Amino acid sequence: MGLRSWFRRQIGGGQPRIDLVSPTRVTLNPPARAGLDSSAIPSPWSVARLQTLFEALAHQPSSTSDQAARLARHQLSKFWLAAPVDQLRLLYEGEIGDLQRLQLTGPLVLQDLAAEDPNRAAERINLMLALMPYTPPRKLSVVDPLSTLPDWLLNDYCVYCEPDLAAPIGLLGPAKPQTSEAATEIEPLTERRGEDAMTLFRDEAVVARMQELIQEFITDRTSKGVLQELASLRRVLAQLWLDVDPEQLQTLEQTTVGVVTRSMILSGFGAELIDDTDAATRKQLSSVGADFHSAGAPGIVMATMLFYPLKAVTFETTEGLPLWFVELLKGLAAESVDR
Repeated sequence: MGLRSWFRRQIGGGQPRIDLVSPTRVTLNPPARAGLDSSAIPSPWSVARLQTLFEALAHQPSSTSDQAARLARHQLSKFWLAAPVDQLRLLYEGEIGDLQRLQLTGPLVLQDLAAEDPNRAAERINLMLALMPYTPPRKLSVVDPLSTLPDWLLNDYCVYCEPDLAAPIGLLGPAKPQTSEAATEIEPLTERRGEDAMTLFRDEAVVARMQELIQEFITDRTSKGVLQELASLRRVLAQLWLDVDPEQLQTLEQTTVGVVTRSMILSGFGAELIDDTDAATRKQLSSVGADFHSAGAPGIVMATMLFYPLKAVTFETTEGLPLWFVELLKGLAAESVDR
């Protein structure tokens, strides 16, 4: 049979396979004499199609949707294993990263593995991205994730694999401030504290809205609605920094709480006092002070910086502060100069 005849026959019949690009497609298996190894030819796929397959399993579970979702998962994991290491962050922060997170909230990770599910070695971060959708929550861990995982992956890892890192022990309830004896004199800034507050920072949509508000403030500093929302957010952030167990301060800084705090400080919102409550809070925080040799000093400093213009915050010395916090302060100062 000639190649042309074979091609016509394949077009005219055959069993369709699950398609990762469009809703329907017929797979062409090359004849042996074409000299091609079909197993070595990558299968094309699209982000939109994989998203549809994952959502179909979540909303309409069946043997068919389960098989399709497993194939989609396999395809995405192969992609992570082969992705260029210097492009991982860019990929993870885009639509493919959204697809990864969609898997982690779906039902497939809770099901038993099929016999053909992959188990192979690769670069550490690539392998981590590939394995997460195959592992139930809390069943996958790495040694010292705070220092071994990149910051763009750390938050999702904490939320999915080690929730205790995403919600430090000191934040599980409206804890009494533990930063110093002076800190206990600070009146609570908000009723939303502890775990109740941390849930806000695990919701991607809510965090995205926080960042939008900050950008809107940078663009227009006169919007009363934006000012009021940011004032409420600032009180929640400051209270978290005051409540957290001193041993968990660096962990908190590496979560979305730290990301949003840095964004707000750099936005210049610290110069804004929206009402008498804000003015009283600034006065209260400035009167507390912090012994830099105290384990909880970074928490008090971070809470205070939220209520002052960054350029107005100066330190005669940083002696006693932990290295990670000193580096954070240097980074904020550098970014402030660049803006």
